[in-house]
Amino acid sequence: MRLLAAFAVVFALAAPAHAVEDSPVATDTTTPAPVEQPFSYLVDTHGPGARQVLAGYALAFSSTAGAIRPIPGNFDSEGIVHQLGLEVGVFAALRVYAQTMIAQSIGTTSDVDAVAIQLGARVLLTPSRWHVFRLMLTGAFLREFGADLGAFGELTATVDFGRVRLAGAMHVEHIFGPGRDPIDTYAVLGASVRVHRLVRVGAEFIGQDLEALADDDDDAEGGARFYAGPDVALSLRKDHLLLTGGAAIQMASAPGVLARAALTYVY
Repeated sequence: MRLLAAFAVVFALAAPAHAVEDSPVATDTTTPAPVEQPFSYLVDTHGPGARQVLAGYALAFSSTAGAIRPIPGNFDSEGIVHQLGLEVGVFAALRVYAQTMIAQSIGTTSDVDAVAIQLGARVLLTPSRWHVFRLMLTGAFLREFGADLGAFGELTATVDFGRVRLAGAMHVEHIFGPGRDPIDTYAVLGASVRVHRLVRVGAEFIGQDLEALADDDDDAEGGARFYAGPDVALSLRKDHLLLTGGAAIQMASAPGVLARAALTYVY
C-alpha cells in the first residue's frame, strides 16, 4: 500500500503541472528536446523525436531468483542479462523499438544463453511541446527467456521541478504459459537531480510482482519483492552519448542485489 500511495503522489504532483510549458524550448517544434535516460529501470519520456534513432547496449545483474522481473523474463536463477536495443522516433509522439536480451546464468547450466525479445511502441499522450509534465504509454509483445509469449502495457509519467525530475511507471503484463499468473505487475518510482550540465544523480524504488500482495500463496514468481538504490547518468558528446548506471538492494531479511549499466548513442 505504501508503494501505491507513493505512486499516487507522483501523479498528484504532476497534475497541476500539465498546463505549464517550457519556453523557448516548448515552442520550438523543429528541434527535438535532448534525449535523456536518467534512470536504470524507468524508460524516460524524453525520448527520441521524429527521425531520431537510439542504439544501445545494457548489462544487468541479479543476485537472487526472480529479481530480473524489471527486465521482463522468467529467469529463475542469479545471473546477468545482455541487452541490445534499437529505438526509432517515427513522429514526435510515437517511438517504435526492438530489444534482444541474452541471459547468462552464474554457477549453473540452466537458462544459459536463453534469449528474450521485445517488440513494441511508445506513445506520448501529452503534447510533445510539454516538457514539464509528460505521460507516455508503452505496449509490446514479448518472448520470455523460457520461450513463453506474452504482451504488456506500461504507463510512465515524469514531472520536472527545475533541476529535479520525478518519475513513476506502472507495468502490467500477461504471459501465455501454463502455471503462470493471470497478470504480472511491477512499479518503479524515481527521482533524479541535475547536479551538472552533464551529470544527473538520483534513486529508484522498484516493486515487482505486486499482484502477490493480494494472495501470496498463488503467485507463480514467488511473491512480491521490493528494491531501492542510487542512479547516476552522464550525457556526453553534445547529448549524443548517454551513460546510465545504478544498483538496488532488496528490502528483505536476506537481501539480493540488482545492478544495471547502459550505454546509448543518439543518431
